[in-house]
Formats: sequence, C-alpha cells, structure tokens
Amino acid sequence: MNIAVPKGVFMALALTMVFAGGSFGAEGSDPEEYDLFVSVDEAKVCIISGNFSVAITRDWPRVIFKHEEDPFSPTFEVSCPRMYIHNDTDGDGLFGLSETALTVFLDSNHVSWNLTDIDQGYSHELGEYVMFGMRSELNAYSVGENETLIMPGWARLSFWYSISEKSVDYANSLGTYTVDGGTQLRVNFTLSIDSCADMNALVLEQFLQGGGSTNMFHLMESESGYDYVTEISATVDERVDGEDFSHGYAATSEPVQEINFAKEDGSVQALYRWGSEALVDIGVNTSALPLNSSYFTTGNGMMLHSQIAVDNCTTQISHESVIGLVESGFVGSVTDWMREYSWPMALLICVIACLAVLSLLRWRRRRQMNGSEGDNQTGSLL
Repeated sequence: MNIAVPKGVFMALALTMVFAGGSFGAEGSDPEEYDLFVSVDEAKVCIISGNFSVAITRDWPRVIFKHEEDPFSPTFEVSCPRMYIHNDTDGDGLFGLSETALTVFLDSNHVSWNLTDIDQGYSHELGEYVMFGMRSELNAYSVGENETLIMPGWARLSFWYSISEKSVDYANSLGTYTVDGGTQLRVNFTLSIDSCADMNALVLEQFLQGGGSTNMFHLMESESGYDYVTEISATVDERVDGEDFSHGYAATSEPVQEINFAKEDGSVQALYRWGSEALVDIGVNTSALPLNSSYFTTGNGMMLHSQIAVDNCTTQISHESVIGLVESGFVGSVTDWMREYSWPMALLICVIACLAVLSLLRWRRRRQMNGSEGDNQTGSLL
C-alpha cells in the first residue's frame, strides 16, 4: 500500500534543517560588530553602546541605564541631586544636615543646564566613542524649607560624559583603574568656585537606585587591611533615625571605591565606582585629597555622600566616577540564547516535525482502512 506524504510535510522538514543549519553556522560565526548609537532630544541624550543603553537627562545630572538586549533587565539610576557647603565640626567625616552651612541644588528648578556639542567619532586608542558635557552656574541657598538665596553665582559646574568601544586605563596617586569599553560610562565632575564661602568641606550627594528585584547594594569596604562586602537593602528607610543618621563607608586602598547593584540571590548586575580622591586647586598648587564617604538607605534607593576637605581659598575641584553594567549578571539576549541552545532547539524541532509526520501517516492509514472495510461491507450486502 502506497501512502502519499503531503508536500507541505517535506517543506516543513526542509525548513527545519535550514533553520538548524543556520543556527549551527551562527555558533561558529564571527563575533558581532560593536555598534554605537546616539540620539538627542529636549529631555535627554540617549546612547546605545553594544548592550549598554544609557539616558543622560538634561534637567539635572542623572544617568538612567539598563541592558539593551536582556528582556528582563531592570532600569538603574545614578544621579547627583545637590551639593552641600559643609562644616565637619566633629571631624568624623560623616555627612549631617546639622553641620551643613548652605545647599547647592542641581535640579532644573534652580539651575539651567547647557548641553555641549556631541563629539562622536573614532580613534585608535578609543575605537568608536561619544563625548559631551553639561554646564551650569550654581547658586547657594540656605538650609531648610525656605531655600533663601544666599550666594548667587557661587560657582560653575560641568559634568563630562564619555563612552568608548575600547577599554581605557586612568590613574591617580593611588594607582590605575580601567573603564571597560562598551559597558561603562565615565563621568568627570569639575567645579570652579567664584565666591568664597565659610566651609571646611564640600559634600557631593549621589543617589543610587536599582529597578525590580535588584534592590540590594554590595559595598566593597576594607578595614585593618581586610577586604569585605557589606550587603544592604534599599527597601529599608533609615531616614526615620534622624537627619544626621549616616553610616561611615570604610574605604579601600584602591584608586576607586565601588558599590554594586545586586539581586537578592546575590547576582550583581551593575556598578558605581567613584574616585578615592579629588584634585583640589587652592590657588597656589593642586593637591590630591582623599574623600570620606557615608551613606543611608531611603526605602527605594541609597544616598551616598562624598566629602572633600577644602577651605575658603579653594578655586577648583575635579572628581571622576564610573557607571556600568556587569554582563555576567544577565541571562543574555534572545539572539544569544538561541545561539547557545541551537543544537537542542534544532533537535526539538526535528522531533516535533517527525511526530507530526507519524501522526499524519497513522491518520491517513486509519482513514484508508476504514474506507476499505466499508467497501467490503457494501459488497457483501449486494
């Protein structure tokens, strides 16, 4: 008995094998080329650097970033809401509002930010790159709800952002650190002070927030030569303990300090690094001064305060930080997943196709046998 198999079945099998062959070939193909895309609108500058998607808002210094290809990637934020003209009266290096003389707001309600031209190109050292800056004049206000303007035109501030295809090494007096190409954003902070203020410290406030279930922070700390990780939860609001409540950050001897954004299972997905020291110009020479940092959680994120010891003669302060992804904390893109599991996927498709063919053959055979029995019964009746 000859059973005709529909052409569509053979076509499905052929397509299956073509798909499988394509998947197998992709596994050994050349790595994907690096792509760098930049777009600018009235609200933000968007950069897609490989899998690293970044938006820098134009209303205040805020970086929102995520993994571009991972469909389950949360959104992360690192921002600088304000600075404080500070007097560390007890000398403990911790931030406290009671020791704050003046507040310097960085949001668009108090500051007008000017965006520089976008410098995008290629160089041998950087590969593809993009660089740009935001600049503004700053005023100093009284501390408290009244926000009285005390010192107009106190200083000028610029943030300079850069992403490059290739990794680049930078150095300070404590050593060398690397900004990874394609997955990390370098931020340079430069403050030029035009009016003297009664202070012995300047405090830069930074807000860190992870999205979704990435609500843990891992602080890389050191004490008595012993390095350890402090795990804290952003879901706890520690501000209920008072305005002066803060944890001291035990800095390591590394050129940069580091805080990781992590999930509750411990997997790290993003990082924030800031320089262990700042360059301070007091009008005569430039000195590298260490930073003292402290922190507390807010219920949805973390406030980090970096304190730089200065005096009334200080004319300029510069500092650097790094924001980026940790690729190992992500499952990978859909394309990567398909490549990784191409053999099992192809085998599964082949098995499904074969089962479909066998089911069709059994159905046609039963139909023909039922038809033959019906013919025999009809003949016997005749």
